[in-house]
Amino acid sequence: MAKSLLQQVMIKPAKNNTGIDLQGIVDKIESGYMVGKVDKYQKKKTFAPSGLSYGSGECARYWYLAFEGGTFQNTDTPYSVANMSSGSLSHDRIQDAMLKSGIAKKFVDDNGNETTEVKLVNSDPPIYGFADGIIEWNGEDIVIEIKTMKDESFEFRKKKNAGANYHIVQLLIYMKILKLAKGLLIYENKNTHELFVIPITVNDYYRQWIDNAFNWMREVRQAWENKTIPKKNYRNNSKVCKACPLQKDCALAEPGEIKIASLEELSETM
Repeated sequence: MAKSLLQQVMIKPAKNNTGIDLQGIVDKIESGYMVGKVDKYQKKKTFAPSGLSYGSGECARYWYLAFEGGTFQNTDTPYSVANMSSGSLSHDRIQDAMLKSGIAKKFVDDNGNETTEVKLVNSDPPIYGFADGIIEWNGEDIVIEIKTMKDESFEFRKKKNAGANYHIVQLLIYMKILKLAKGLLIYENKNTHELFVIPITVNDYYRQWIDNAFNWMREVRQAWENKTIPKKNYRNNSKVCKACPLQKDCALAEPGEIKIASLEELSETM
């Protein structure tokens, strides 16, 4: 007779009588994820759309120090590395399906391979990134961004029928650079591979917000060019500072000469 789910959950796990350190094996595999994941010196040349409206990406002082060059602390865990790798593989699979279905425009990458990805370069302010693709639908070009997530997050997005703010910001930057009025957030459920699409259309609020964001980036970049470091907008124990890869460099840097407010968050109730 089949056991109920509750009965299965309540079954005590069998004892390990093999003499093999099973957790040691797991730990060893996870250590492989961390190979090469070390603190390293970097000097940013451009703003990154994917990190602009999330955590330290909203901080003017962070970008000043990133442009100046500093030691970026590695905050990855084996889980986060595996999660990112899984997301990249899902992107490749979905993009390949888009190419085969004929829905996506075809581009050629630096290695001569066919791809859906679109390289985005903006000079003022300096922005560099890649959009996941452009589809042509009913004679109109629409830029897309693919995101994968666990079942509970996916179901939340479906129920709310709205994208995460920082995903929308990323897409709005692509839309502005590409001069496109429409974009799509394509969410995939990691558990079931179900897809859910959320349309983003430029309106007065989005247009004003993204124009303000571009002006904010210009102000931050100008501060760096003038070598006037911004003051801190957060306490040391804030969530933003704790997760910042440049928190040590920030603590050692000068207190700051000018005040630049953090990038305004995108409103969920526009």
